[in-house]
Amino acid sequence: MKDKEILEAIFNSMPYGIVAVGNDRRVLLSNELGSAYLRLPEKQVPLLPGQVEHIPDLYYRLQELEKNRQEPSFDLLAVPADGLFLTIRCRPIPQGFVLSIMDVTRSKQTERHMLHTMLEAQEEQRRKLSTEIHDGIGPLISTIKLNLDALKLELGGQPSHQAARMMESMSELLQAMSAEIRNISHNLMPNVLVDFGLVAALENLCHRLNSSGKVKANFFHSGMRERLDLKIALGLYRIAQELINNTLKYARANTINIQLIKHPTTVVLVVEDDGVGFEPRLQEYPTGKGIGLQNIQTRAKSMGGAFLLESQPGKGVLATVEVPIKN
Repeated sequence: MKDKEILEAIFNSMPYGIVAVGNDRRVLLSNELGSAYLRLPEKQVPLLPGQVEHIPDLYYRLQELEKNRQEPSFDLLAVPADGLFLTIRCRPIPQGFVLSIMDVTRSKQTERHMLHTMLEAQEEQRRKLSTEIHDGIGPLISTIKLNLDALKLELGGQPSHQAARMMESMSELLQAMSAEIRNISHNLMPNVLVDFGLVAALENLCHRLNSSGKVKANFFHSGMRERLDLKIALGLYRIAQELINNTLKYARANTINIQLIKHPTTVVLVVEDDGVGFEPRLQEYPTGKGIGLQNIQTRAKSMGGAFLLESQPGKGVLATVEVPIKN
């Protein structure tokens, strides 16, 4: 076997794709995997980036290189492409650049499975705690209320002014405690989500926000004629909760707008506030906010979705989550 044939055999046996592209954007060299990933025809020499529209992230990045004449160096990690996830790295070479392409679908699926498992374990703990609160503490409060009512009867129709005031105060505290327990139980496991779907759950969440008087909450939805899969609905509800909690803790906002929009293949959740905003870089997150946003990122990833955060100091926050759905 000649040296050239040996090199070609080694080149084509590599476990990842290699595609070399010239400054004129013509493909100079490609191994079999590289041609398969980029859908390169066997006989003709194609032009890029038009050839790679089926990999949107790579297509847009090559367009940027073309427009701005930037140095061809970037990393695209686990980008979607024809049902696969590819990690694509671009590095400059004399008279052009080279793309290395690795199929990371299996590791991506493993990561998603691990995230699903972790989040499902969290939800199971929430369900158990919600049940314990509802079935344990709730009846105790009811019993205390009955005993208080019985005490009023024992004291007769004319209790002392001080005793009457104390009993009235205890009654008000029990009512406040009961309402707080209901809120905690609802946050742990919103039964309205299970029974009536995400739209009803978000409407109920906004109603409770408006009743609190802390902020004005508006909810809009479009295309939600059918209920979402429960896992997707619960994931989006938890994300909405986390974003709203961040707003209440840090934003000093007057208004929160929540939008839920269903497209043919995706569903989009948008949460926007008119608060003080912040610089959306990890090292500048207020204490605790970074962890909350990481939780949102984790939930979005577990559903195969994407999370985008836009903010500026004094300009509020716009958070968008887009998640794929099955037709």
